[in-house]
Amino acid sequence: MNDKLLYILLDIIKKNGDIRRLKREGLDYISIAKITTEAIKNKLIIYDNNKISLSDLGEEMYLELDLKLKVLDKNKWIEPKNESRIPILEKDFVFLPKQDELHF
Repeated sequence: MNDKLLYILLDIIKKNGDIRRLKREGLDYISIAKITTEAIKNKLIIYDNNKISLSDLGEEMYLELDLKLKVLDKNKWIEPKNESRIPILEKDFVFLPKQDELHF
């Protein structure tokens, strides 16, 4: 099982979050069910009386993965979009747009 997906699943269960975080990772509902079933078999998750929670082993795994995967550097939270970057222009450069491109 992928550590990142397991961490997200454990975090969702711990914080009573939304499963859409796993959907954004590209998983469908069948894959999410398989990961959840595997976590229950590995005794990371307890499913009892229609309630789901982390076991003691699941809490330990969550803390380990939290230290391993959590990004602490705030500059890495949002990745730069380099294809939208504008090239550096010289100080004496004057930009004159085409008359057809002006909309005012």
